[in-house]
Amino acid sequence: MPDNTVKAINDLQIQPVCAIFRRFLKRNGLKFTSERAKILDSVLSKSGVFEVEQLMYEMRRVGHRVSKATIYRTLKHLLEANIVSEVLIDSKQTHYQLSFGLEPKGYLVCLDTNAIVEFAMPELEELRDRICREHGYEPLSFHFVVYGMSPGGSEVADVERGSKG
Repeated sequence: MPDNTVKAINDLQIQPVCAIFRRFLKRNGLKFTSERAKILDSVLSKSGVFEVEQLMYEMRRVGHRVSKATIYRTLKHLLEANIVSEVLIDSKQTHYQLSFGLEPKGYLVCLDTNAIVEFAMPELEELRDRICREHGYEPLSFHFVVYGMSPGGSEVADVERGSKG
């Protein structure tokens, strides 16, 4: 696919999200600032799970001057607007992912290496919908995270244990 076609497709996806975020901010008496626009653009460019530190580093690397506090405040608004969602992978750091217009994903998290593997989960969506119907709930969001040891993670843990003892 030519670069112009890819750019046109990305622009078509970004425009509705930008409009939704602008309306959300206006409803809440907030302005759509250039900093918020740059953060939104950076979030929309992410393809998977990300952390605030990673987003800040990438933005600064391309010359955007943005504070960590501004990123946190903007992510809070993006969460409230249902554009991003929190992915609670570990107790130390909150991770985020773009969720607007995307199918939910599950995650495998290696407790030794912190490696994250995303996977599609249509069967779980069907189960979520069935359970919600049975109880009269409207599903708004859900997360599925499996914590475990990857094959490589077990080897890393054995080596680390051997060097400590």
